[in-house]
Amino acid sequence: MKSSFAEKLKKVLSNEIAIEYKACLYALCIMVFYCICLLCRGVYSADIFFLLQMFCTAYVIVYIQYYLLGNPDEAERLGLSRMLGILCCALLYTVMSYFWNWFDRNLFVTALFLVYMISIYLCVFLINKIKRVIDTNRLNHLLTEFKKGEVHE
Repeated sequence: MKSSFAEKLKKVLSNEIAIEYKACLYALCIMVFYCICLLCRGVYSADIFFLLQMFCTAYVIVYIQYYLLGNPDEAERLGLSRMLGILCCALLYTVMSYFWNWFDRNLFVTALFLVYMISIYLCVFLINKIKRVIDTNRLNHLLTEFKKGEVHE
């Protein structure tokens, strides 16, 4: 009984850590875009309420992405369903940016934000894919060493 509780707890914690990492990553990317837009307009201060909205929006969308859309940025390959998941998430961010008026409801900037968010998702997908390849190669190397009896810590 204890081991099953411990395993469930480990799984929940692992999921929450992944969600935390992604929410912070996407919130930071949104804030960078927002700040660049402000700088382009000659504004040198950001609205703290908008920054809070960006973080909250990122958390909500990452939960949706993680539990409802199959976590498309961590897929092995980008099939149609994964691309639709990425597009759905990017559209959700874009709709929220328009709703919360982050970019003064400027359609050009909002469209640019959509393209930016899609590119961010694709970059995160590629980074995750590269990391999996590196981890796989490292594990294969460790397994080969272990089989030879050359385990080093």
